Amino acid sequence: MLISTGVGDCACSDYYHAWMKKLTRIAHAVARPVPSAVRRALSVALVAGSLTAGTVSAKSLDTCKLDAIDGTIERPLQLAPGTRWAYSVGADHPVSTLRLDGMAESLTRLTVGHGLQRVEHTDTYADVNPLRQGRKEILRFPLAVGAAWNDEFAEPGAVVSENWGYRYDYEEKGSSRVVAMETIRIGVGNVRAYRIERSAHWRKSNPRSNDMTGRRWQGREAVEGLERSISWYVPAMGRVVLKRSITAHPSYALYLSAEGNSRDVIVTELVAFESPGGCRVEGEPIHAQRFADRRPLHYPLVFNDTWEFVLQRHPHIPERADSAE
Repeated sequence: MLISTGVGDCACSDYYHAWMKKLTRIAHAVARPVPSAVRRALSVALVAGSLTAGTVSAKSLDTCKLDAIDGTIERPLQLAPGTRWAYSVGADHPVSTLRLDGMAESLTRLTVGHGLQRVEHTDTYADVNPLRQGRKEILRFPLAVGAAWNDEFAEPGAVVSENWGYRYDYEEKGSSRVVAMETIRIGVGNVRAYRIERSAHWRKSNPRSNDMTGRRWQGREAVEGLERSISWYVPAMGRVVLKRSITAHPSYALYLSAEGNSRDVIVTELVAFESPGGCRVEGEPIHAQRFADRRPLHYPLVFNDTWEFVLQRHPHIPERADSAE
């Protein structure tokens, strides 16, 4: 799946763990719906609380002078420790937050949410994973319109919920291209960004579990999928500020697009940004959406006890090196 992966590509590993816990709760009870007005108020309150205490500046993005410069970006810009971002995937989901702890030539250190530590490769925005073989590249520098790259990697995955879990092998081959510089409107204002389109083919196989013996897990033990995404990257903000992604079975490739208003497209949007001693802005999401329990297209729709169903249903979560056996 982004969504992947870290918030460099607009996804947080703690968000996916929280999502898994939510699925488990839904399986045991039907949640009482929350009025949309309340959800919206909570979302805005979480954004405000994600930044440092105090009154948010009334500065606009135009005042902040954060637009990308047309041309080639040789390397990621060095941002100050304490820089903060907040992302939304819609009013029905919690806001994901990031704080920059430190940035060096090769590694970037971040805090996700209220304490989860994340380390990224500064030149690719991919999370550091000692268990990974190959190279994962969210971005590649120098970055310019027309630039293109391929990446390929394999790593173990692990899905853990409150009551059960399993592991599997994961492989991905991706192809990315910077197609344009565009001015887009997001909740915090208008930004000029690099538009990056990516197509990735993934495969999950060899599932195993020691605590799912109560079910007859059978059938195919390998699942393949295709993800298409569009990301808008603003160098001065140091991250992707908007991402649209959609996943389906490879047989659906001719019809798979991250464009348009399909309910199957997951949209992640920057809703707050703060640079210490500089720019500080926030806004309400205008694109973000992740409808509850969205599944990849062209897979089984009814719950069953096959590995095929389980593997396609859950987003990929890399196994942590400190938890590997």
